[in-house]
Amino acid sequence: MNMNNNDKSTEFDFNIDETQTDDVQHNDAEPVNPTPTPNHVRAQPQIPGDSAPFIVLCGPPASGKSMVLKSLASYLYQSGLGYTIAANTTLLNTAKYQEDCAYFDSIIGDPDMRMPNTVDYLMADIIDKGGNVVAHFLEAPGEDFFSLNNVNQEPNIQFKGYLEKIAQITPDKPRKVIYIILLDLDSTTSLRNNPSLRDKYQKKMTKLYNRFVLHHPSRVILLYNKVDLPRQGLWANSNGCSNIKAVAEDAQQNYPNLFFKSKFLFWNIENYIFLPYCTGSYPDDGSYTASGPAYPASLWKEITKQLL
Repeated sequence: MNMNNNDKSTEFDFNIDETQTDDVQHNDAEPVNPTPTPNHVRAQPQIPGDSAPFIVLCGPPASGKSMVLKSLASYLYQSGLGYTIAANTTLLNTAKYQEDCAYFDSIIGDPDMRMPNTVDYLMADIIDKGGNVVAHFLEAPGEDFFSLNNVNQEPNIQFKGYLEKIAQITPDKPRKVIYIILLDLDSTTSLRNNPSLRDKYQKKMTKLYNRFVLHHPSRVILLYNKVDLPRQGLWANSNGCSNIKAVAEDAQQNYPNLFFKSKFLFWNIENYIFLPYCTGSYPDDGSYTASGPAYPASLWKEITKQLL
């Protein structure tokens, strides 16, 4: 399924008050100091000033963003395609962020090592054979996209200022960005089992689309993560998806407003790419076994098609 964002008449209005979201806060955290801040203080992310594209993982807390990034990094490490992913330590100067970067780099080569649940931010660079950074990959806290702590205020909580800085290289030059929107199937507060939360999440992601994708050279990938969980693995397992049609129908039933359609009388242009995804199995004993290469390979294929 291919996206077409060139038509400027394509906009999605679900009767949401856009005024609160559009007034982006640019001072949403304390400034970065020359010395590392205490671990409990979240410094403001410092977005690189280059023009490299971004890939931004968007999803509620516990939707699996860290492990999506980790599984893709391990896939590239083993694939022989000539690309690597390495943590970028410049995003934050906190001691915790530096520790998370070091840990990420140390486990890329082992597909069965998992990221800790305590990761907030992580920026990683996709590097080609020549050592050039071809894109930045960003994971950010789920609360930055959909707050479960202030869910009564969603979907009208403002997006963080760093997302504006990612979207625009300069005020007159938009950046190419892929927004990977995770559709949550099984987390601590599962959207799958809560229609009210699902509705609010769809409206919040529609705001993100209208603000950062529409009229920009950007793209959306709807990633149906943890796809092995519904129907007890009947549609998919850790090695691949056996019934993509059933998975897509299930996603559209649960998240109908995120399957964008352009408003043409005689045309039906899809504005997204839909992919199932599974990072692996997580037994109750705390162990982890990575999924097969099918899922990260399909995600990487779409990223390179749209971005590189």
